[in-house]
Amino acid sequence: MRELMRASLERLGYRVQAVDSGWAALAAVEAETFDAIVLDVEMPGMDGMATGLALRRAPKAAAAMIAMHSSLDEAAVRTGFAGYDAFVPKSGSPLTLGERVDRLLSKRPQA
Repeated sequence: MRELMRASLERLGYRVQAVDSGWAALAAVEAETFDAIVLDVEMPGMDGMATGLALRRAPKAAAAMIAMHSSLDEAAVRTGFAGYDAFVPKSGSPLTLGERVDRLLSKRPQA
């Protein structure tokens, strides 16, 4: 799923760094600044909801927009982590993912 998402977003012109776990996402945020972060709720180790909570507490990720990608119902995801900016259902197409990321970035406050 990670590679499909990466390839889909790169085809739309985004620069993407794909990682394999919540811990790797936290490490990536310490090393680089991101405009948007797409988290799969069902990641190994630290799930996407726990990762999202940790990212919201990380100073270097404060300005990043977070999208949650899941096969779960959005209400279930919001119960686990309400601090996300967009929800992307796994049942959607790669185009849907790109459209949600476009909308997410258009809502990002300008520095």
